[in-house]
This record gives sequence, C-alpha cells and structure tokens, in this order.
Amino acid sequence: MMADRGINLVRDLLDAQLLDGDERRLGRVDDVLLEIRDGRPPRVAAMEVGAATLARRINPTLGRWVRRAAIRWLPVSLRPVRLPLTTLRAVGVDLEIDVDEATKRRLLRVEAWLRRRVVRPLPGGKENEA
Repeated sequence: MMADRGINLVRDLLDAQLLDGDERRLGRVDDVLLEIRDGRPPRVAAMEVGAATLARRINPTLGRWVRRAAIRWLPVSLRPVRLPLTTLRAVGVDLEIDVDEATKRRLLRVEAWLRRRVVRPLPGGKENEA
C-alpha cells in the first residue's frame, strides 16, 4: 500500500491526526523515530505520540519541564506511546491506524483522567460525556 507511493515524513506523518477504525481521534503524531543503519539509509522505526514528546520537539527545556511537572503533579503517566508503521492502515489527511484496545487506552489515558477528574465534577460535566 504505502510502499508504492512512499511517505513524506513531515507532510504525511508529523502532526497528523490518528484515527481508529471507528474514526475516533487518538491523538497526533508528535515525533518520528528513525533507525540509523550502517551503510544503508535510515528507516522509520516508529511514530511517537505524547505531550512530553511534543513539548520536547518545541523546545528541549520545555520538554524536560513538562516531564518533571507531570511526574510531580499528575497521577497519570505522560510516557509517550510508540506506534510501528505496521499499525498504519491508510494515509490521507488523517492517518487510520489499527491498534488493540490496550494501546487505545494508553493513547487516551490523559484524556480519560481529565474527563474523570476535571470535566465530571463541573456543573453539567456528566451530561457532556459521549
């Protein structure tokens, strides 16, 4: 599928919206990890998703600050999720990925925590859940 046309890392992957088979948004690609190989071109090892990864990409100092703040104050891990390219089903405006339920939970763990701890306690918060 993708081997036919190739992938432009910046245009097709970086910051692209990730969707599961039900078109649920699972985050955006925050970084692309390359494997450096002797005498051969680099190859994409994985896509990485996570707030700390995005902060690090913007500024390394910001990335360290976000990581430390999350460790200190958030009861949920901000550890990035790495997705191999084999999870890609379709590349377009959004990226359709095929991941199991455990990976979906890891991708949505901060969102789920915010929903439980911040949104639900607000007036009307329980009514706004999908």
